[in-house]
Amino acid sequence: MLIMGNSRAWCQYSPRILDSILGTRTYNIGIDGSCFNRQLARYDIYRHYQQCSPTYIIQNVEFFTLGHSEGYEREQFMPYLMFPYFRKRICEIEPFSFGELYIPMYCYYTNNVYDEFTKFDFPVDRGYFGKDKTWEGNKSKETKPYYQSLDTNTLSMFTNYIEDVQKEGIRLIFVFAPLYKDVFDKVLNLHEIHDVYYELSERYDVPILDYADCWLSQDTAYFYNATHLNKTGAELFTKQLCHDLDSLGILRN
Repeated sequence: MLIMGNSRAWCQYSPRILDSILGTRTYNIGIDGSCFNRQLARYDIYRHYQQCSPTYIIQNVEFFTLGHSEGYEREQFMPYLMFPYFRKRICEIEPFSFGELYIPMYCYYTNNVYDEFTKFDFPVDRGYFGKDKTWEGNKSKETKPYYQSLDTNTLSMFTNYIEDVQKEGIRLIFVFAPLYKDVFDKVLNLHEIHDVYYELSERYDVPILDYADCWLSQDTAYFYNATHLNKTGAELFTKQLCHDLDSLGILRN
């Protein structure tokens, strides 16, 4: 099983819990700060180098998924640019100069990677990073209501992805992870974007599990900000997800 999505996948789905309850073998390839264009690139790179297909994909979906992202933490790709397929696929979504691509170490000279990437000291378990943090309430209060844009190219990319994985016989599952209740007043078109996923779910017969406004959403004890569960909340959510996947018979024997 693969977990796909942005930071709300990376920080909120525990492979260890999924495996211990469901008997699966799971890895989390969520990528921080990234809409689906980046998520798909990471999936394609995984498929190219692993040369095997998952049986299941849990795709975290939300208001941010169908936007477009580039530039954020582009430094994370630099150590792998010498691999031809990786370089080709990443350069489709991230602009790198000729010097960064072909002059050894030049990319590290032009980007401040020391301060940003030598201070990380946190445990990552099969790709999952549970953040043991408490509520940062002020940031949520300061956010003004806004409309989240939907990128038509990303939507087309997402639709093609659904068709491709289904042709391979991979079981795709959409999941809305919990959001703190205040988000529903901040993202003014949240329900309209969610309706896009429900339409795709019906069109392609993809199961959809919606926890966006579940019991966890009512209590800041389970969140470190309005869109991200902390480690306690993430692991309670993963257990609930396991229970529902099992009781609804979504996983094939």
